Amino acid sequence: MQALRGTLGQRTCLALAAFYVFTGIAGLIVNPDFGTGSGTSAQQFMVDWNGWHAVLTLLLVPPALAAATRPQWAILFLAYNVFANLTTAVWSLFDKTPLGVLDLPNVATDVVLHIVVAAVSAAVLIIELRRSPRRLEA
Repeated sequence: MQALRGTLGQRTCLALAAFYVFTGIAGLIVNPDFGTGSGTSAQQFMVDWNGWHAVLTLLLVPPALAAATRPQWAILFLAYNVFANLTTAVWSLFDKTPLGVLDLPNVATDVVLHIVVAAVSAAVLIIELRRSPRRLEA
């Protein structure tokens, strides 16, 4: 498999895909509730989970796997991952029920995890861009 021998960015995309599969499935097992509004619930396993949060996490798996197939796609996915996770962390600080379907009573753990994932993605993104700034042109 070429992606296994690919760039650090590609390998990181594979690792993120595996992480998202594990956490998304664990989230569905921990709390498969798909309630909305005041009917939404949360169960903590690393972060606060319900069915919606788990599905949103699992939706990141296909693009992460696709990104692992090409160096320039990996760079784009890592940039997206930084933006999405930082945005989610900041949003969670101001809204305990984002989108009306996520329930975050233990918001601190959610914020920390999203910041850590964003930081790892940012570090690999910076390394990749420094190694070959022309990689986006290919």
